[in-house]
Amino acid sequence: MIRIRTTMTAGAAFVGALALALSGASPAAAADAFQLGTRTSGPSSAASCVGDIDKARVCFDPNGDKIYVYDGDADSASAVADWQNWKHWNDNSVYRSGQCVNSEGAGTWVVCNKDFYEEGLVLLTARTYDRSAGKWTGSYGYESFYTS
Repeated sequence: MIRIRTTMTAGAAFVGALALALSGASPAAAADAFQLGTRTSGPSSAASCVGDIDKARVCFDPNGDKIYVYDGDADSASAVADWQNWKHWNDNSVYRSGQCVNSEGAGTWVVCNKDFYEEGLVLLTARTYDRSAGKWTGSYGYESFYTS
């Protein structure tokens, strides 16, 4: 029982530290800004994607405001979708922002279900983050998509 409790405590501490490191936000804001994705089979055909399938690929499905993240590389880095939600294409202020993280390993998809500002924009950037080194390791493209 002690071993399980120690592992769970260390895991919870790691997730909390990663959330703050990725978001650069206060603990109160980190809940909206950082999300570990839920493993899935991948996006629907309605999704639009950006990034490198061999490194990190991110997709946005406006039907349900879902962000999908694919980790294409068996390395120590996690694939991450950096996202920003803008109220309108000509608005110069970000409404919300955060990260959807794939910590499931190479060859997997995860999904983060969001609720974005309607009739706005989502800017997605496909990136990788090496948590053992504590640094961003790559950026593989960005694109903006309309929310519905």
